Amino acid sequence: MKFLRGTRHQRSVRGAGAERGGVSVAALGCIFLVLILCLLTADTGFYMWARVQAHNAADAAALAAVQESFPLFSTGNGPEKAARKFARANGATVEKLEITLGGQHAVIRAAIRPKSLLLRPLGIGVDKVTAVSAAEVDMSALMASGSIWYTPDPATLKTLKGLLSGVRANDFRGAATVVALLSLSHLGKPYVWGAEGPDAFDCSGLVCYVYAQLGVRLPRVTFSQVCCGRSVPPGELAPGDLVFFRHNAHVGIYLGGGWFIHAPRTGDVVKISPLSARSDVSGCRRIL
Repeated sequence: MKFLRGTRHQRSVRGAGAERGGVSVAALGCIFLVLILCLLTADTGFYMWARVQAHNAADAAALAAVQESFPLFSTGNGPEKAARKFARANGATVEKLEITLGGQHAVIRAAIRPKSLLLRPLGIGVDKVTAVSAAEVDMSALMASGSIWYTPDPATLKTLKGLLSGVRANDFRGAATVVALLSLSHLGKPYVWGAEGPDAFDCSGLVCYVYAQLGVRLPRVTFSQVCCGRSVPPGELAPGDLVFFRHNAHVGIYLGGGWFIHAPRTGDVVKISPLSARSDVSGCRRIL
């Protein structure tokens, strides 16, 4: 009987140990599962944060790029450098930069490598998160702002505002409009024969300089410039078009509303004049 009681006691001890071992394995399994879930939750959080940051980086980089690419706002640092700087400030890199409409429109694709505690170390996580953003200059708002004029002369400013009031919104055509705006920044600079800017101009030198700021290279003299682009009737002139006078010996840039800007002659300055006062128009060309 003692032998039998002893055997039952040993079996009871062994059974309790097995139960405790089973509980320990189950507890470890639960801990492991909770740990995996925590890591997955952390990875999801890192991914969502990376998406937000990528969009922020793309937005900031696009705005910086369009500011640097649009000639009236540029500081000279260049759109790519500006875009990379603002993307980097948001923890991202620039994968693609596209500038169109003469610097008026910029598209950026930014990328961020999200942190990962579980998935990427296992080779199944997201390697990067990308976002695309675009920014552009609102030409209608810019034209209406009155902040683009570079002359303190009240009479000239009044003339320019009158010019704008006579121009329809659909007359402004992207990069060609920028040409007209850029030309206005040189109002009042002296005429010097053969001068190509930026402190003095002759008529064709002004045209070359302004278009070169948009990356368009034109011949230096009027008789060659009149062969560029395509011909348009005087009644269909739009801002940025070239207007030639005196059998193509003189050139100006049409601003719209019946006005053009030009560097007239020695002793004069870059100025705007009414097209209606000229009877010697010899050609009109659309470059862009």
